Amino acid sequence: MSDIVDDFYTARNLLYLGAYPQALSNLATLPRTVDATERQSLQYRAYLGQGNQALVLSEIPATTTNAVLQAIRNLALKGPVDLTFDPVSLQNPTFVAITAQTLSSAGQTDDALRILDMHPRNLECTLLMVAIYLKIGRLDLAQKLVARVRQWAEDAPIAQLAEAWTALAQGGLKYNEAYYVFVELAQASAVSTARLFCSLAVVKLHLGQYEEAQAHLQSALEKDPNDPDTLANLVVCASLTAQSPEVRARYLSQLAHVAPKHPFITDLEQASARFDSALATMAK
Repeated sequence: MSDIVDDFYTARNLLYLGAYPQALSNLATLPRTVDATERQSLQYRAYLGQGNQALVLSEIPATTTNAVLQAIRNLALKGPVDLTFDPVSLQNPTFVAITAQTLSSAGQTDDALRILDMHPRNLECTLLMVAIYLKIGRLDLAQKLVARVRQWAEDAPIAQLAEAWTALAQGGLKYNEAYYVFVELAQASAVSTARLFCSLAVVKLHLGQYEEAQAHLQSALEKDPNDPDTLANLVVCASLTAQSPEVRARYLSQLAHVAPKHPFITDLEQASARFDSALATMAK
């Protein structure tokens, strides 16, 4: 299931489902004999998921010699990644998964995929590969990877999450399949997170069921009023349901405040720049 003897199975699943408080609570119950670095890696990533970058940066010094903690610090800083990795560090799937997230965020998807592929039977690395394939429009590769994972980790929540993402990207009859996987994940883990509610809403948006999508997004907003993906989809839903410009502007302003580099914001800015350029050209 994972390259690590997984004392952290539950906490890791909670992390990827967006249940950050529950992940932290679970980690606090583990005995002191478990791997300290692995515990810290999940703990600090949960804090980052809660938007608490300042705490992470204050606790991990820039001079740390722990490769995993340095990778987490880089993830918090969201800066460029030095690709001169220690070969020993690349043998650690946790280091690879965290570093790949930073690389992907910086647009270095080829580099991220290259190091993730070094751990083909690690669930975190596999999930991130699926996410990157979908990000770059390679649904075919995501589907092949999900099919392989199904052979050895079908029941793992992280594997089910990868399958739901891929079904959502495929669309058509797969929308309902994705919806039920997200519902089952929430029921099986006994958590309802902003991430899961937002995922449910995205499915309903694609199905044209805007009223249900709005309800899921409101539930997500109650769980986390600053969740960037929820805010982005609230802007979309507001447009599709002809809500007032003031409502759309409020959600957009909040999104720009909490996540100024969110893809929705950058795409909007690029579209606006292209429109302004076209107007300027026509005015000549």
